[in-house]
Amino acid sequence: MRVTLASLNSKYVHSNLAIRYIKAFSTSYSIDLYEATINENAMDIALKIYEARPEVIGFSCYIWNVESTLKVCSTLKSLDKNIKIILGGPEITHNPYIYLDKYEFIDYVIAGEGEISFNLLLKHIDGKVDIGTIEGVYYRDNGNIRGREPVIIEPLDVLEFPYKDKKDLPSNIVYYEASRGCPFSCKYCLSSVIRGIRLFPIGRVKDELEFFIENNVKLVKFVDRTFNANKKFAMEIWKFLIERKGNTVFHFEIAADLLDDEMIELLNTAPKGMFQFEIGVQSTNDEILKNINRVMDFDKVKKNVEKVIKGDKIHCHLDLIAGLPGEDIKSFKNSFNNSMEIMPHVLQLGFLKILKGSPMEREAKKYDMKWCSYPPYQILSTSTMSSMDIIELLEIEKVFENFYNSHIFRRTMYYALENIYDKFTFFWEFKEYLKEKGFFTRSLNLKDKFMLIHEFLSQEYDESVIRDLLLLDFLLNTKKSSLPEFLIKENEKGLREKLHNSEKDLEKAFGNFQYKRLFAAQSSLKVCSKEGLYTYENGDYVLVVNFDSGDYTYLKQDLG
Repeated sequence: MRVTLASLNSKYVHSNLAIRYIKAFSTSYSIDLYEATINENAMDIALKIYEARPEVIGFSCYIWNVESTLKVCSTLKSLDKNIKIILGGPEITHNPYIYLDKYEFIDYVIAGEGEISFNLLLKHIDGKVDIGTIEGVYYRDNGNIRGREPVIIEPLDVLEFPYKDKKDLPSNIVYYEASRGCPFSCKYCLSSVIRGIRLFPIGRVKDELEFFIENNVKLVKFVDRTFNANKKFAMEIWKFLIERKGNTVFHFEIAADLLDDEMIELLNTAPKGMFQFEIGVQSTNDEILKNINRVMDFDKVKKNVEKVIKGDKIHCHLDLIAGLPGEDIKSFKNSFNNSMEIMPHVLQLGFLKILKGSPMEREAKKYDMKWCSYPPYQILSTSTMSSMDIIELLEIEKVFENFYNSHIFRRTMYYALENIYDKFTFFWEFKEYLKEKGFFTRSLNLKDKFMLIHEFLSQEYDESVIRDLLLLDFLLNTKKSSLPEFLIKENEKGLREKLHNSEKDLEKAFGNFQYKRLFAAQSSLKVCSKEGLYTYENGDYVLVVNFDSGDYTYLKQDLG
């Protein structure tokens, strides 16, 4: 029996962990994997899959790909009515009856964890198992839709490692899990439906992480909902990775208020850049957190994340959610400002999704929630946040992504925000300025963005200082000496030729270098990085950027 497991990922660099687990568990069948992106044409994807003439096709469905997946499935059924089409994944799990009732081209739906259910369903299609005995599988029976509740796999060690050979490793990001489940019960999340955490054996996890390190995987993203929910488990894994070293980067979702001094002390011994943390804040308003059944101590979050950032070893990404029940603009503004006091490397401004099957969906009427009826089911308004509020926040989110989270203007933005508490108002005013300049209605290149932020900040700050900061950001991001006109100073011509008089200082800063790959410019400000933060010293300097290494240094103004 020819079987294909497929996934339409949101980006080319992404890969699907679920279909790999299912393939690894169903070793008695020959299974092909096929991955595409949601940006590709549905008919082209269907034709490509059909080339292998599969008899059974399983698709992994999420809010970002289900609409495209349905188009592919419909096309495949038109190509061959005998193909058995199976859908599974989070978007399908809580709606099996709806999908089977609405789409005739779907033959089966698998709800919940699919490894065992899919394997048994293949055996049913092969004539070896009665479908009525399989947990988690939904199907049609003489016009009726039938099925049994999903299976919860325990112990997890019955599952096979999905990356047994080097050839199984995706070329970009490897997704991995050391546990399943979540200790929290947030009403907007489907993980709240099943409580508790199940861990893979720690010895197995270490062996699998060793495999990634040995094969020089660039980035491993743990999909565990709260990696540090079990302190002993998390500490042992972190200690193992720190001692093992290697070139692989590991990304974790954690609860920062569950960190303690012992954990932070360990984390601050990690090689710089080895770990990335994603931390869900969602809101800093205790009443709003109560509305969504979320437990969090933001004072602990703030204290712990500041310690981690000060250690200058770990990239910290915080998340907020707009549109939560009971939250208005004032409350969201406070959450934003509280989070930005930390000055995280990234602050993601997300918007509430009313997921089908979530407790939030059942309480939506209570808060007069309106949302898109199609994936990703994004919030449009609530009793406390109007649709116009949402529009304004969407615009701020775009500005924030371009000018803060992108890190392109990192040194300039940090300088501008350093002594401002109400950073939300800063970005609101910046958004209004950009709107007047057509930021939301026309395509802008990088130089356009540099010009806009230069104009905006020069209204409140010393123009020469802003110019020097933007020059540094521009050079480090583009590694090009072709500058926008407003960043050029006439008296800097020939400055690079004088660098020969400072050869020893340059060797100390850069090691080996080529003069032709250096750029020199006068600067009234010296930008230093210390303990994960920036400091600024006024004076007369010569900024020197090494385009090859991406490093920079400052020399005394008089180069001789």
